[in-house]
Amino acid sequence: MTTLLTGGNGWLPCHVLRRLARRGEQVISYDLLTPDEMLMEFLGEAAENVIFKHGDVTDAAHLRSVVEELGVDRIIHAAAITPRVDREQEEPERIIQVNLMSTVACLEIMRSTPRVTRMVVISSGAAWGSGHETDVLDEDSVSLANGLYGITKHTAERFSKRYRELFGIDVVCVRPGSVYGPMERHTPGYRGATELREMLRIISLAEPLAINSLESPYHDWTFVEDVAEGIERAWETPNLPHDVYSISSGVKYPIGDMLAAFKRHWPGMEYFLAPEAESNYVVQVGPKGPDISTARLEQDFGWKPSTSLDDGVSQYLDWIRTYGPQ
Repeated sequence: MTTLLTGGNGWLPCHVLRRLARRGEQVISYDLLTPDEMLMEFLGEAAENVIFKHGDVTDAAHLRSVVEELGVDRIIHAAAITPRVDREQEEPERIIQVNLMSTVACLEIMRSTPRVTRMVVISSGAAWGSGHETDVLDEDSVSLANGLYGITKHTAERFSKRYRELFGIDVVCVRPGSVYGPMERHTPGYRGATELREMLRIISLAEPLAINSLESPYHDWTFVEDVAEGIERAWETPNLPHDVYSISSGVKYPIGDMLAAFKRHWPGMEYFLAPEAESNYVVQVGPKGPDISTARLEQDFGWKPSTSLDDGVSQYLDWIRTYGPQ
């Protein structure tokens, strides 16, 4: 079986790439990012089962030619731009083309290529947006997305659902939680960093971390390898009964819990609460917000992310100490 993985050299996708290649599957990583030494080391012997193709997902003709040339059976569409406001202002059309219209290109390829039997679209929890007043969010909760990333992700989900209804194709979308773990680094689509990585930049300099809040923000931090496993399960399971699945730990952690876990696994690390004006890292303070339901995932996959916070943080910090915060 041959799988096309768009954006396969990026942070989360490279974990999916490695999981499939380790199974002996042939995987085509279609990406603007050239594979480098760190990626090849991460893949190890599994790289033997990977074909790297340089390409832009907005080039639908080239994407189709790769599918036809290499006999692709399945598609995992992960390529995306994860912009901050400044990038939204710089290149809104590019963001829409990459995040939304490339999804349409993949759907068009799938519906017109009988050999391609399944497609997984990597969406995001950003599709929900923020400001919900309910206690729990599930896959049917209304979208309040107002940034281009969340809007395009939610719209890509809707397009995928409609193509499934119109053409009977086997396409499913997955919404990763707040991902953390090894291989987070700059790529063409990902210039920013999670709060955790930015704090680790300070910690890795052996400086005490002065932070303005230990309560918020809250995130459903989910270890990257768990998210990759959830995507793999969606890839291998035909005709799932729902269109969208959240891959989340289901637990909202305040930033103080993450820092406490860091301290348990990083001897000598120090952090303390400080007024915002005296902090060397400032977080946005806000309410906890709704929990993320994992009920659909557990019901249809018989599984949910299981890496404990301590195990995930331990693996993450081992990688940071080896390579530094990229």
